[in-house]
Amino acid sequence: MKKLLVLIIVLLIPFSVLAETHVKVGVVGESNEQWEQLIIPKLKEEGIIIELVKFSDYVIPNQALMEGEIDLNAFQHHNFLNDWNERYGGDIVAIADTHAEPLCVYSEKIKSLEKLKDGDSIAIMNDPVNEARALRMFAKSGLIKLREDNDELATVNDIIENKLNLVFVEMEAALTPNALHDPQIAAGFLNGNHARDAGYLNKDSLLMEEYDPDNKEMYGIVNVIAAREARKDEPVFVRIIEVFHSDEMRELFKRVYDGIYIPAF
Repeated sequence: MKKLLVLIIVLLIPFSVLAETHVKVGVVGESNEQWEQLIIPKLKEEGIIIELVKFSDYVIPNQALMEGEIDLNAFQHHNFLNDWNERYGGDIVAIADTHAEPLCVYSEKIKSLEKLKDGDSIAIMNDPVNEARALRMFAKSGLIKLREDNDELATVNDIIENKLNLVFVEMEAALTPNALHDPQIAAGFLNGNHARDAGYLNKDSLLMEEYDPDNKEMYGIVNVIAAREARKDEPVFVRIIEVFHSDEMRELFKRVYDGIYIPAF
């Protein structure tokens, strides 16, 4: 009798529900139109249900992926991923390139970097890869000079010349937008997603990272969709990548992000 009841219940469930595949994708911040406006609705028609799991920092999404709490994540670039794997013994791999987010310097106090004064404080992210990336931007602009033997993973301790005696205040990347409103902070580095969430545009920046897709040395700052090594070839992931790498997505990036996110596929 119980078996008959189970069979009746199964028969009453629509086939589309039985055939659904659920995928949890970890993201950081609120700028996820590429998922919300294109990938999620398009793949829902095919029975692929994508749930965005939102995080507020750059460490937990990889931990969640390693622990199986999510299936994919899409928040980091190659350099960050490689550094994270090395530091934490991870086996996370990039399964698709998505976009680049030029790092920018913004301020609520000054209109150009020439207005920086001696001893001014600068908000800078504290993760090893993006901190070095930010410091290299200031070094290229001539504001500081870094030790040449460690500029790839430079920290504030690698500054060997600082003409204006700038004070770099290290913090979690998600906190740098709010830091711009601190009376003690003259300017700050913002990642693309945090800048957009806070209402900043590239055109508002005092300094923007130069992104050249033909420069192989810049490949490391290209963002990725990442998965565990053992799951990287799953068919549902392949289908997600196909939708991401489409002309429709290129149009969405152009229409929605206006240079904050630059397609890298």
